[in-house]
Amino acid sequence: MTMVATRWSGAEDTKEREWQDSLRPQRVLVVDEHELLSVGLRAVLAEASWVDACLVASSADAALQVARRHHPQLVLVSTSLGDWSGPDLCRTLREQMPHVKVVLMFADGRVPAALAASLGAVAALSKMMAPGAIVMALKHVAEGGRVFPKGRVTSPVKLSKRELDVLHHLAAGLSNPETAATLNLSRHTIKQHTSAVYRKLGVRNRAEAASRAQELGLLGWQVRAGEQRDAG
Repeated sequence: MTMVATRWSGAEDTKEREWQDSLRPQRVLVVDEHELLSVGLRAVLAEASWVDACLVASSADAALQVARRHHPQLVLVSTSLGDWSGPDLCRTLREQMPHVKVVLMFADGRVPAALAASLGAVAALSKMMAPGAIVMALKHVAEGGRVFPKGRVTSPVKLSKRELDVLHHLAAGLSNPETAATLNLSRHTIKQHTSAVYRKLGVRNRAEAASRAQELGLLGWQVRAGEQRDAG
C-alpha cells in the first residue's frame, strides 16, 4: 500500500502547530508482518513533528524486544498477526508497560469494540484510511483520546462458521482427514467446505487460501467463533 504524507496549510497548519507545542515528542512502534505497510507508515509519521521516532517490528517477539529497549508511547499492532500472537502482545504490553497506548490496525475484517477493549486498545484504525487521517488519529490518541470506527467494517468475503473452522485448520497445515477427525465431520463434508472456501476466496490451493485469508484478516483474531453465523 502506497502512502503519501499529507501537508496542511492555513488555519489547519496553525492549529497543528499549537497541538504540536502542547504534546511531548512521542516514540511510535509499528508492528506488522508486511514490510511495505511498516515502511509506509514510518515515512508518513516521520513528517509529523510530534513524533520523536518511528520504530518497526515484524512479529510480536520482535516488538517486545524493541519496546523494552526503546520504551515507545504508542504501539500500533496489526490484526494480520496470526495465531493470536497479536492479542498476546497487547496483553503483555498492558501488563508490563501500562503507560503504552495500544492501537489496533486492521485491513479487511473487523475489530469488535469488546475485543479491542478487552485487549486494552484505545483505538482501532483502518489501514485504508488516508495517511493524513491516520496521523491525526494517532495524534488524538497520543493526547489521551480514543478512536474507534463507527458502525461495522465487514470483510468482503463471507464465510460460514464451519468454513472458517476448516480454513483455520487447513492454514495450520492439517490434511482433510486430520481436519475431519478434529472437527468430528466426514471427509466428504470437509472436502465440500474446502471447495467452498477456495471458491469464495478465489484461490486454487491451500497455500493460496492461507495467503488470501491472511490478507483479509480471516486468520487473525478479529474473526472468531461466533463472530459470523453459520450460513447453513
